[in-house]
Amino acid sequence: MIEPRELFLTEEQIREFQARKSSRRSAKKPKRGIQFYKFPAVLMDALIQVDYAPAWRLAAAIYKAWFTGFKRNPVKLTSAALVGFRISKDQKWRALKGLEQTGQFAVERSERRNPLVTLRWEPIKK
Repeated sequence: MIEPRELFLTEEQIREFQARKSSRRSAKKPKRGIQFYKFPAVLMDALIQVDYAPAWRLAAAIYKAWFTGFKRNPVKLTSAALVGFRISKDQKWRALKGLEQTGQFAVERSERRNPLVTLRWEPIKK
């Protein structure tokens, strides 16, 4: 038969558990970002035809937003997603037109809203 006293932890056991738990936290590996940008060959060929450098950066920004956003498709293209890619507002809109012309991206625009960009080579997942 089990005694109720046997179900409780002693102070020493609690301290030992907490020490093991805190040491495990520091052992975790830091999450790495994107190692490779995986684009279909037809998109790469189309971007070469568009011949607009910010379109390449915008495609990378959209892919990163998709990757870090739990791979939801379509992607809401916010200004925060473009910060590290040095893309101005004018470049963003011109590059979006170029990406849309490739046929690999679909862009849904709404007035005074961030555009929704669908990666056509990835399944739609909201």
